[in-house]
Amino acid sequence: MTGLAIEAATSHVEVLVRDGAADLAHEVEDVGLGHTRRLAPLVARALARAGLAASDLAWVAADLGPGSFTGVRVGLATARALALAAGAEMLGASSLAALAHAAGARRALIVPLVPAGRRDLYAGFFRADTRGTVTLLAAPRVGPLGELLDAVAEAHAVLGRVGVRFVGPGAARERARLEERYPGSTEPGFRLDGLSAHDLATAVLARRGPAGGLPAADREPAPLYVRSAQAEERVRHQATAHDPVRLRALEPRDVHTVAQIEREVFSDPWPESFFHSELSQPVVFARVAEKEGRIVGYSLAWLGAGEGHLGNLAVVPGERRRGIARRLLVELLEEARARSVASLTLEVRVANFPAQALYRAFGFRLAGLRRGYYRDTGEDALLMEWRAPHSA
Repeated sequence: MTGLAIEAATSHVEVLVRDGAADLAHEVEDVGLGHTRRLAPLVARALARAGLAASDLAWVAADLGPGSFTGVRVGLATARALALAAGAEMLGASSLAALAHAAGARRALIVPLVPAGRRDLYAGFFRADTRGTVTLLAAPRVGPLGELLDAVAEAHAVLGRVGVRFVGPGAARERARLEERYPGSTEPGFRLDGLSAHDLATAVLARRGPAGGLPAADREPAPLYVRSAQAEERVRHQATAHDPVRLRALEPRDVHTVAQIEREVFSDPWPESFFHSELSQPVVFARVAEKEGRIVGYSLAWLGAGEGHLGNLAVVPGERRRGIARRLLVELLEEARARSVASLTLEVRVANFPAQALYRAFGFRLAGLRRGYYRDTGEDALLMEWRAPHSA
């Protein structure tokens, strides 16, 4: 299986041609801001050095970021064009997943770090078992090192007695502070000098899918943006500020529609009978979001004596990122406070980055891990918990 990997997420660009475990060509260049001008010649040179034509490739892979916005987009566009021309399989992995899968760590929390501009860092969170199998633990984060170290402590507490391993060029920049907090955590040093196409190839050929922090096999690889552009967020908020969305109680007459959304959104959906049976329970708090008379989202939670659990919160795909999930969550937390609920828990897929970001914005934190919880992909479920301010 001959393929080509394009590592262009930073100014250090690499193109690797690999046949099985053998490297046929490896081109490296520091392009600065010249990704658009320099990447295509590097690809052509690598193929020529390997003695191959594009049509000989079975797969083409690109780094999906995070990293340089321009580098990621140019690398992905080049890889897509090459895969299309060659009739090859298009693959991708984030820079964080590539570092984690190639690091060779065992029984550890692996935290890949990549510079994010100013003094910020991108951080990934993965776990390696005793055999070295790497599994995604939680959504990536971006911020100053102090905030990220708090996130590392939170993730480490979930895993228990395992080591912590920092890898990647961001670890080189902050090595002294990382070692002060977690002695030995940057040893042996791995990719402290930059990203590598070898790691990208290792990650995509592992074919671990979402459980390993990689794209699902049935989805086109897309850039990973850990931090949304401020201009994009402003436009979205302005566009959705006056959306005619109304929240009300979920009633028996809504169950058929809600169950349809459930089947559309979740791979392990609740049946209609479940909703009917739960709506009669006094501890259930269930709401729907309506837009122009059409149900576009819903939530169902159990709020008992001091404790609660959010079972499901879903928004139809065409209405996402319009503030609907946020409004459902606000109303749920208001009801939890009114009922003197001190803590509220939920489960979320480790690869569901948008949901984790939403819950974090409302004060939910990592509280546990249910390994292999989702049977369709083998993904773990994160247990997240919200605590009322007076009970924290």
